[in-house]
Amino acid sequence: MTKYEKYFIPVYKRLKHKVEFAHGSTIYTKDGAYLDMFSGLGVNILGYFNKRVVNEISLQLSRYSHLSNYFEAEPVGKLAKYLVNNTFAEKVFFSNSGTEAVEAGLKIIRKYGKDNDRNNIITFTKAFHGRTLGAASVTAPDKSSVYNHSAVPNIITLEFNNENDLDKIDGNTAGVFIEIIQGQGGINVADKAFIKKLKERTDKFKAVLMIDEIQSGMGRTGKLFSFEHYGIVPDLAVIAKAIGGGLPLGALLANKEFCDYLTYGEHGSTFGGNPVSCAAGLATIKQINNEKFLCSVSQKGEMLKEEILKLKHRYPEKIGRISGLGLMIGIEILKNEDKVMELFEKEKIFVNMTRGNILRLLPPLIITEEEIKHFVEKFETVLSKMNQIK
Repeated sequence: MTKYEKYFIPVYKRLKHKVEFAHGSTIYTKDGAYLDMFSGLGVNILGYFNKRVVNEISLQLSRYSHLSNYFEAEPVGKLAKYLVNNTFAEKVFFSNSGTEAVEAGLKIIRKYGKDNDRNNIITFTKAFHGRTLGAASVTAPDKSSVYNHSAVPNIITLEFNNENDLDKIDGNTAGVFIEIIQGQGGINVADKAFIKKLKERTDKFKAVLMIDEIQSGMGRTGKLFSFEHYGIVPDLAVIAKAIGGGLPLGALLANKEFCDYLTYGEHGSTFGGNPVSCAAGLATIKQINNEKFLCSVSQKGEMLKEEILKLKHRYPEKIGRISGLGLMIGIEILKNEDKVMELFEKEKIFVNMTRGNILRLLPPLIITEEEIKHFVEKFETVLSKMNQIK
């Protein structure tokens, strides 16, 4: 049990490390320095203690930390303007988290469905969109939750990457909600032919296409959004995690057709678009959204993937499927998967596992080539130590 665990409702299984501070791609604990290969589940996308982000946070705190949304806060407006000028969005709605951004998007889809006599929302197997009742309802049924299949009616789950299943998108479909790269589901990358047909079906039947970029957005895949790899543009998109520069922030991006669909009193958030979070977010996205930086993410992602493929050739009985784009990589562990995190911790590296046996890598985008080489070296040590486990 951790020091304060007895005071918390037990929804998290915490690591027993006392973190003292963090910098770059490294977390410093009482037990030493650890390379962070999942960056706060994708939140700390520029690593820890990024100077530009910290400076903007400090500057905004010296002005005010919160204003009611009845006022127009300058840093909130500036981030909204940047997102509109640099994405497909005509307007944005800020929330505190990804789950809340999802809820806002679902509300638009439901209203559109009601206005046009459409009942169904399409989602996909192994999808994960959040843990509130609405978001969990469009998350694929999973034995870990009793809430994610009944809270919202008329949810239809199709098989991810099954082109034939897309024929079920029809005139009764209000909207389709998808992760182009499934994060929690195991780093599953959508086939280009699958996404091409998906866009054709949603266009044909005038269904709202909403894409979840909460984990795959903000440069994670080598482009600002993962859907850019497929040459499509959605009607709605949700972003969170990295957008706040380490502070709580989410956003719903809406195109011209749907940007005014929700009106006064139909939605809102007391803390959504906090000025400090938005100041941090603007500093973050300005550093990410340039060709040189995004190119470096792609290059480092390819380097990491190539090195892992070499390990797979040496340890075919321990490594299975390898998938992902940029610095969003999933590695199927075939043996002693329940010991992987523990073995990496002994090598002073923090990693994350999802779906039981998928090693999910979400390192800070500022990770260096030397740190990647260090990780690969320690990964081989972990693989070799698996032989010693009975």
